[in-house]
Amino acid sequence: MTEERLNEIARQLGARAAERLDVEATARTVVARLREQPKRRTTWIQSTWLRIAAAAVLVVGGGLGVKALLSTSESRVPAHLIADDLQDLSIDELRSLLASFDQIIDESVTDSTSDLHELDAQQLRQLLREG
Repeated sequence: MTEERLNEIARQLGARAAERLDVEATARTVVARLREQPKRRTTWIQSTWLRIAAAAVLVVGGGLGVKALLSTSESRVPAHLIADDLQDLSIDELRSLLASFDQIIDESVTDSTSDLHELDAQQLRQLLREG
């Protein structure tokens, strides 16, 4: 077979197929099928972002809660409660309390300053920056 003969047969086949094909009916069928199929949505992406947001809220909220617990210590007493207790004391009781307080302060200062004499200038600067 020659190339011209093959081209002629292909044209004839194409013409017969084109005669049998109803383009408008095919287009209507395709459009109908597209309308019937639900639109694909990527819901897993939305649920993943929701989970990430929930985890972030838990981490931030937990961190703030831990910070609040650590900053509020039971050993700290608000100043207004101490002032209320001091108002009930007599003058002699206040003097003895101040004397014992001075003694406690003097002992703690001498204990902490004994180590300071062993530090050089650079170590003292570092200590002051940290404090």
